[in-house]
Amino acid sequence: MPLSRYVCIGLVSAAALLFQVSQTRLFSASYGYHLTYLVISVALLGVGSGATLSALFDRRPKRPGLVTLALAAAASAVVALLLETHIDPGTALAVALLVAYVAGALPFVFASWIVVRSLREDPVRAGRLYSADLAGAAAGSLLAFAALPVLGAPALYGLSACLSALAALAVAGVRIRTVVGVVSASALTVALTLAGDAIAPPQSGPAKRPVYGADITHLATRWDPHARVDVIHYDGLPTGEMYRNLIDPAFAAPRPDAHFMLLDQSAATQILDGSGDMSVLRSSIIAAPYELLTQPHVLIIGPGGGIDIQNALLHGASRVDAVEVNRGVSGLMRGPLADYSGHVYTAPRVNVVEDEARSYIRRSSDRYDLILMTVVDSYAALASGAYALSESYLYTSEAFDDYLAHISANGALAVGRFYRDPPIEMLNTAALGVDALSRRGIADPLSHLVVLRYLDFGLLIVREEPFDLASASAIRNFAADHHFTVTFDPLDRTGPFAEALARTPVPATDNRPFFFANTLTDQVPVAYLILFGALIPAVVLSWGLLLLPLRRVMGAALVTAVGRRTTIQALAVGFGFIAAEIVLLQRLTLYLGQPALALAVGLAALLIGAAGGSAASAGGRIGIARAALASAIVVTVAFLAFDRVAVATLSWPLIARGVVACAVSIAIGLPLGSVFPTVIASAGAHDDGLVAWAWAVNGAASVIGSILAVVAAIAIGFTGVGFLAAACYVVAALSVANRLRLAVRPERSAQPT
Repeated sequence: MPLSRYVCIGLVSAAALLFQVSQTRLFSASYGYHLTYLVISVALLGVGSGATLSALFDRRPKRPGLVTLALAAAASAVVALLLETHIDPGTALAVALLVAYVAGALPFVFASWIVVRSLREDPVRAGRLYSADLAGAAAGSLLAFAALPVLGAPALYGLSACLSALAALAVAGVRIRTVVGVVSASALTVALTLAGDAIAPPQSGPAKRPVYGADITHLATRWDPHARVDVIHYDGLPTGEMYRNLIDPAFAAPRPDAHFMLLDQSAATQILDGSGDMSVLRSSIIAAPYELLTQPHVLIIGPGGGIDIQNALLHGASRVDAVEVNRGVSGLMRGPLADYSGHVYTAPRVNVVEDEARSYIRRSSDRYDLILMTVVDSYAALASGAYALSESYLYTSEAFDDYLAHISANGALAVGRFYRDPPIEMLNTAALGVDALSRRGIADPLSHLVVLRYLDFGLLIVREEPFDLASASAIRNFAADHHFTVTFDPLDRTGPFAEALARTPVPATDNRPFFFANTLTDQVPVAYLILFGALIPAVVLSWGLLLLPLRRVMGAALVTAVGRRTTIQALAVGFGFIAAEIVLLQRLTLYLGQPALALAVGLAALLIGAAGGSAASAGGRIGIARAALASAIVVTVAFLAFDRVAVATLSWPLIARGVVACAVSIAIGLPLGSVFPTVIASAGAHDDGLVAWAWAVNGAASVIGSILAVVAAIAIGFTGVGFLAAACYVVAALSVANRLRLAVRPERSAQPT
């Protein structure tokens, strides 16, 4: 196998990973964070379909060459971008999703076709070939993390096309069509970097806000691995309308104007005009905690557009620390929006850091008089579609325990959430407060919290000390003076909210971080509906597009002992790898603190380790049973030990924790990466058609497994999913028991190339 083939495989794999990241960001911004689940399903279905097409067409005399496939991958990435950004999901959602399924799968189809053809032609070198595939994907993960803030998601589509075109150049050398492909893709990347929204305009799907249109002035855009950030101004609205749900309706004095900052065109934060009179905030519901405090040291989680910082300064805070996870937000607030906001991010007594709040608080030795978190949503998907339902770790039982552990003796925790009927979010929030107080040995936790409401906004206040008559009266009087409602009173625990709270279980833990999936007992949680809706088409399409066509081609080979064994192994490895990957990235999100960094570093290190394991398996000496058992043991030990390692090293600098994360990820990836190429090599030694079959089955298992892993996480937690991943590799090992191990034979019949 020439070196150019390995280079080609690495480049198209990097291109495919880049394409997946850019699709995730685009889908999260335009379609909704739940629908980003399509991305991983589309990607894996495309990967499996490439194997099917290889089996159907590669034996024919006239088959597409590698150059054609690589250029097709480049062209299809561009076509996917143009189609996905020129069909309005707000008016034609079904059509938009259908196009996303078809167009979004094509780059993966062509990239997979190249890899599978190479494996079929030389299964003896499956380890090295698969290693090139994994190493390219790892490079693509790191490149996406670094390039997204600079280029933006639309330009990543162009960059993906560039890499695929370079793959064609690597195979064929300097020819007219390869040079034209590279030059065209490069020019498009530059154009998308400079004018991405003009060429590929952002669409507004369900529950999304348009950022361009009539009576909307678009002011700025930033792309961040966490979310797309837009700043807009609604023309013609009454001044203060955008934060009306926070303000006493009787407040008659002038209100400052405000811009609107949107994260992925949904989660919103106001940016108040810093030159205006901020006294309106004294009549806001978010001023309630300051009735209990004097010159407090405040920690704000998710400062966004700065309204909570302005509120704290107005109420005489002695010091304000704020933790913002989105660098795009902080970059805008420190840069183009600094003058408008009154330089709130750099004001005296204010310190804004770019970090993830849980990790920051755990590493902090400070104690605060007030920790404040106002509607910090997680409705923004990470770069892996598999995490679309992994809600924020800010709303878990352990998180609230961390918060209370860092407030002073007379301090308070204030959490704002939407208050709708039924008030599921506020009940879940209050239940977390009750659980955290109980964890701290407080016998009567209900005496330590109060809940206020105005319109669709609710505020939970939890104190270290119980509410007495004086403190409860301060909150009651404040609410009455400003036309707010006390829906839970610690000294008068009656009413619908109190009755419902008594029936509300703890909604989320770090092991099961699905805060928004919890609902009332007579309702089906939306998470299950979403997962069910994703599972059905995944199963149907996996069978119809991947397995059924191959099953007809393979015929009797699939019912032989080798065929059945290959099927079991490919299924087990597909389920096991995707489950282990999801659990690993969940652990690293908390450990590293930066969700996007955890994804980029964790995924890249896992794939690098897998690439090393794949290369080590090239000689055929490891054997499927040994590799699978090693994987099961390493996965089990690593996930059990990682929590202790994390606790011991959590105070280390980010770079040091990144090294630990890489070491753990590589250690897990090494055995995992050695199993599947061994399966491929063993299958290919008997029938090269089984290579395509194993690849397609593995892809189908990964598609379905990514959904079932989240179902299992909701039911039994991520630790349980880790054990299931290990069990899958045990199944793969047991499939070669009874002395049925398959050795790779160096002599095999010639295959058409």
